[in-house]
Amino acid sequence: MSSSRRLADRDRWLRLAQRYLRFGTRSAAQLRAYLTSRHVSETVVAPILNACAQDGLIDDRAGAKLVAEALGDRGYAVSAIRATLLDRGFHDHAIDEALNAMQARASDEQRARTVVAQVLRRSSASTPRFRTAVASRLARRGFDPELIDRLLRESCGSPND
Repeated sequence: MSSSRRLADRDRWLRLAQRYLRFGTRSAAQLRAYLTSRHVSETVVAPILNACAQDGLIDDRAGAKLVAEALGDRGYAVSAIRATLLDRGFHDHAIDEALNAMQARASDEQRARTVVAQVLRRSSASTPRFRTAVASRLARRGFDPELIDRLLRESCGSPND
């Protein structure tokens, strides 16, 4: 294969990578997997990853922080956020940095209380569905069962009342 053909292929794959990175915060591992799934050879993937990093299109530290903050703002527990970041292929040190920064802003309990307040705005704590709605929402977002139980007791009394 001629060098001009290899450059044309590399440019085509680079444009594909740039298009993929436009739609969401991605990790380097996600970009690597995407390119590999498109049958891009490793000899081409590595330079594309480097080019995207140099252009500021991919940065695991910044990406992990953005995703962690977004999920934290939506009321997710640290354990669920960590799992999401791991699933997306962010590096452990990027995850730890992101979670430390996020926890400095609010604790799991503060985020869980925000979720309870959101549900309370839509329904009364005295309705039978409130307890179920809050418990399931908090559980789906990764909160500890003991914290969920305590917040439910505070919001609507014990389940045996």
